[in-house]
Amino acid sequence: MKNQKDSYLGGVGLPGKMDDIPALKEELIAAFDAKAHDHKAISRYSLLLGAHVLELTGLARDEAIEACFRVLEKWQAGAVRFQAARDVAGRVLGLAREEKDPVRVKVLRVMAQVANTAHVKRHALIASDYAITLINLLYPQNLDEVRRERETQIALMERV
Repeated sequence: MKNQKDSYLGGVGLPGKMDDIPALKEELIAAFDAKAHDHKAISRYSLLLGAHVLELTGLARDEAIEACFRVLEKWQAGAVRFQAARDVAGRVLGLAREEKDPVRVKVLRVMAQVANTAHVKRHALIASDYAITLINLLYPQNLDEVRRERETQIALMERV
């Protein structure tokens, strides 16, 4: 296995312990690698993943979450630079640190990575891992749900 510095994380810490299916995670990474030349396609994946996570949890697009979608959409249109996305992501991560609801914490962490995809493409994969930690929270020790989530992520990546 690659060391962390050489992995898709690029030295960014893992989102914590998670129950995962390594073969499906590798399949997602391969799908990402096939699209990695197209930063906007990867950012479209992040937007789809963010919408999927909200649908999965039933959480509303409040101002913080909406800001993550909006800044990435503006970046795609060339209306803002990546620093705007980093600023939004930083604010959302601050909210996640203060949040008491564990589901909302995970969603905010996913959304911060969605916004940060404008900065660095690999944040889309980190958002995917945070989504797996959300699945672990919602469905403890349920690899069937993990499988379903990774398969959804792969399908979303292949769609963009």
